[in-house]
Amino acid sequence: MILKKLLLITIVLCSTIGFSQEIWGYLPIEISNDFPGHGAICPIDENVVHVVSDGGFFYKTDDGGETWTTFNSGVNVFFLDLDFDGAQNGYAVGSEGEILKTDNAGQTWAALSSGTTEALVSVAVNTENSIWAVGNNGIILHSTNGGNSWTSNTALTTENLNDIKFKNENIGYIAGDNGVLFYTENGGIDWEALQIPSTNDLFSISLTGDFIYLIAGDGESFDSEFGFSGNFLFKSDNNSDWIFHDLTPSEHGPADISFISQDYGFAVNSAKTVSGRCFVYIEKTENSGETWEYSLNEETNVANCHANSGYAKVEFPSENVGYALVGKTIFKTPYNSAGVEDFNKKNVFTIFPNPTENGNFTLKFDIPDLEGFSIEVIDVNGRKLYVKADLMKNNHILVPNISEGIYFVNLLKNGKILTSQKLVKKD
Repeated sequence: MILKKLLLITIVLCSTIGFSQEIWGYLPIEISNDFPGHGAICPIDENVVHVVSDGGFFYKTDDGGETWTTFNSGVNVFFLDLDFDGAQNGYAVGSEGEILKTDNAGQTWAALSSGTTEALVSVAVNTENSIWAVGNNGIILHSTNGGNSWTSNTALTTENLNDIKFKNENIGYIAGDNGVLFYTENGGIDWEALQIPSTNDLFSISLTGDFIYLIAGDGESFDSEFGFSGNFLFKSDNNSDWIFHDLTPSEHGPADISFISQDYGFAVNSAKTVSGRCFVYIEKTENSGETWEYSLNEETNVANCHANSGYAKVEFPSENVGYALVGKTIFKTPYNSAGVEDFNKKNVFTIFPNPTENGNFTLKFDIPDLEGFSIEVIDVNGRKLYVKADLMKNNHILVPNISEGIYFVNLLKNGKILTSQKLVKKD
């Protein structure tokens, strides 16, 4: 999306990122997704977000996720990616060569003739009428007239192509299996093969500042609990000198990556255990990928996981707000910025004393029925320090051994976060 790419460039040039208190929460929508893990999310800005899922369902919010509208295209395939050239024109690609377009900001979507039945995995708009799509068996499609017609290029490779991104109208990258990576500096007129020190599959591209970041998957490493794992990050600022980083702490391999500055980035994944439990992992780095820590690490609805593989998407339309699509659930950070404001206005619970001096405080609820509700206390990095169910109108809480700083008390209903309040600990 042109607007999205310009926003990111502006952020790098003009801002210093200090996004250290992100809290990921669930937005009030469940995606119609019969085969979780396929779909895409595309934020236009902090408030306008488009989503596509399996079965050709499209979703849109204009208020940061508080309310949503739905459109059924009637095209029942796996949709894998989505991109916009601004507010009005958007494109979605699917598993059997499908390309759908909207020219009215997602109100309706119409099918385009792609000329292929190969799975199209990624789509990118680099100018208003110039649209690119890539997919299986080296297929590269290009339209110069807003999708009315497409030219096909299969001469570069026979490997599956997994992602295409443009930094601006001229500079772009295509990543694929077995370490395949292509680069253009003239808007796709010519593509140059780049060499990375790996033959691992390349899943996701993120471009910010002078850097290109790549997720590489080690398909030779199989974990009986979580499936394929052992994913890595490669980065370069000159297309030749590549630096390798291990994507720890998660052992299960992120599916998508998004950097909001040269230093600050996020990776997202879901994993299903052999016992059927589903976990969501969102990792962050503040040093250009050298080290990673959890921004979110929690069990979620099993509908968010597919088989033993992690499929997820994460996008930041600005340095302030991020969205992630995992299975049937949409996450947002900062969580308090949308989706819970009406709930907060009801003052459903109070904390006193706040600040607390010793980790002792009382929670008082103004909710008629507390069945199914629980609370958790987390730090600014999303680590859970305290959990309590079986709530009463008045609850005495002790969170031992916490140091001076800011914490968050989350209120959950049936495992989903509804609202949150800040707790201050003073010595």
